[in-house]
Amino acid sequence: MAVCGCGFCGYQIRYHGEPEGEYPVEHIFCTLENWRALEEENLTADWLEVEHDGIFFYAWRCARCGTFMFFNDKWKSIGAYTPNEEFSSEPMQEPFDFGPFWDDFQWFEITESNDNRASEVLTKFPGNRWLAKNDNELRLYEDETRTKCIKQFRRLQFVTPITVQTMSLDAFKKMLANWDDVEFTYRGTYYNFMREKDGINIYRGHGNEQIVYHAANADADEIVNAKIFHDGKSIVEVQAAVVL
Repeated sequence: MAVCGCGFCGYQIRYHGEPEGEYPVEHIFCTLENWRALEEENLTADWLEVEHDGIFFYAWRCARCGTFMFFNDKWKSIGAYTPNEEFSSEPMQEPFDFGPFWDDFQWFEITESNDNRASEVLTKFPGNRWLAKNDNELRLYEDETRTKCIKQFRRLQFVTPITVQTMSLDAFKKMLANWDDVEFTYRGTYYNFMREKDGINIYRGHGNEQIVYHAANADADEIVNAKIFHDGKSIVEVQAAVVL
């Protein structure tokens, strides 16, 4: 079964119920500008999320590598951010989209209650974090003052979430025997099996960066037994860790 996966390491980011760890898996983000507009519209009316499609962003934080995947209300990927190797507490530079950032359990309570108006939500349901984002950077803050940066992230060069699918080794061999192009990852590194005019190549890295296996003629058994990974192992030896 195919599910949405982290664009950086391939780990499944589908919703798993009550989360564990510091951050829940799913988050809701609304820019402060849009939130203030909602306050003006909802001073006397009950909150109705359905009337305001398009102003909310949805995010998943990968439980394995910490990457944030952002989606719009149509569930189209609009960004992927991975933790910075070096943390800086320097003040952020505008322009940033800044606003409250809720975990999904707070958000469900906000939207399912009949007596929550937009103007009251920030005090009644304080955001567990405040978020600032632009095209290249994402920051999490403790409060609205933007002076206590908790963590910074950098945008990945690719932003499309990958499809994750695991299968048995026999099924993988059958796929290699019939397909001309097979992609997979191992320990966060991308590999691509391609049947070409001069034979079969396996590339490591996006954009065909490095050929790690080439054969003029090869069957599926030869491919899965080839030592193609950084640690000198074959697909047979690491089949449980290969993600399609």
